[in-house]
Amino acid sequence: MEKRYTNAFEKLFVSILNLTTTFVLSIPFLLYFGFTTKYRIALSILFLIQNILYIFISKNRYLGMIILNAYWEKEYSLKKKLLYSFLYSLSFATCVIWIYFPLDLLILNLLFIQLPFILVTGKTLHGYIAGMVGVRELD
Repeated sequence: MEKRYTNAFEKLFVSILNLTTTFVLSIPFLLYFGFTTKYRIALSILFLIQNILYIFISKNRYLGMIILNAYWEKEYSLKKKLLYSFLYSLSFATCVIWIYFPLDLLILNLLFIQLPFILVTGKTLHGYIAGMVGVRELD
């Protein structure tokens, strides 16, 4: 089976799917807290928990990776997987935490951190720091 590294759009698809599943799972928190700081913190923690569960339930393959038929390039240590999950969750938090206007940190994160890292290294910042890279099996 031929493999290639996942591209920026595939990485984005996986992240959007992860965001969507986390938001759906967080609806009870949203109904209870409203869109408050407590909810945003709960959402970020829920995202981290979801990512940690993926490590143990699906061999660290996220739902979007499963749909895209993507895998990690190799089997990584638990330490690297946990580091990746933590950094990925920090990156995710930029969706719901902002400084001046909604999504300001997300826009900065995507345009000035994640996209340049993907274009230069083929990895997101969290993938680069953790030393992990995704590949896609081609049919």
